[in-house]
Amino acid sequence: MTYQFLRKNQTKIAHVVILVLVCGMYVSCAVAPQPSVDIYIEPIQGQTNTKIHPETGAVTIQQEGVAVTIEPLDEAEIFALTDDPYINPYQFVTKNGNVEPIYTVFELTVHNLKTSRVLVEESAMLIDKNGAQYANLHFDYFEDLYGNIENPRQDAPQTVPYPQYHIPYHRYYPYYQTYVDVAALKEGQEILAQSLFESGKLFKGAKRRGLIVFDRLHRDTTDMRIVIPEVVIVNSDGKQKKLKFNFDFRQVIAEKPAVEKREY
Repeated sequence: MTYQFLRKNQTKIAHVVILVLVCGMYVSCAVAPQPSVDIYIEPIQGQTNTKIHPETGAVTIQQEGVAVTIEPLDEAEIFALTDDPYINPYQFVTKNGNVEPIYTVFELTVHNLKTSRVLVEESAMLIDKNGAQYANLHFDYFEDLYGNIENPRQDAPQTVPYPQYHIPYHRYYPYYQTYVDVAALKEGQEILAQSLFESGKLFKGAKRRGLIVFDRLHRDTTDMRIVIPEVVIVNSDGKQKKLKFNFDFRQVIAEKPAVEKREY
């Protein structure tokens, strides 16, 4: 229990550091951002009762008149979520223009095809092949994360000091920044509020779409399962039935093009 508590708080602090990096680079970055896909997630073929979109890799499963679709987003697709890359809350941009995602992101769509009502929660779970479980990060998590960065100076509304936390080395942290752009921070919060998947009630024909976000997976993670456990259909007689949707994916490291050798 103590280990889990410490690990959870360490993750929270680490995300605060990345958040500072994201907003600080909004001010300091001079090189045009250049996203590249070196890690991507693809559906595992052969799943029963599934439909896979050949171009996007989105997987759709239909049960009892409810269709649930999950599409993994790669670095370039995460980059395209905002017109301005420096306010994108799901990535950071290094000083030399490299773009790195902070989280593992999927788009979730729930479509009520024919049921009287469908109740859907925003909860999701990612389970890797080793049994490690990751709950998706809700807006409350991000609201608390952003709330850890405050502006204590009334005479300097555009910058806030970097929190003095000691964070263990992590390959996703390129360097530390000493200030953040508060305006970019607020815009990032608005993007989170608009893009994350939200719980709700869907009447017949209605559709709900949004992002489900997990801590970024390690590069050595391969097979994984996404579980959507909280979909409830409500029939016209008021009876309820709970459904669970399982989606199998695999994380793949993209092959780098071979470097042509020159003869001298």
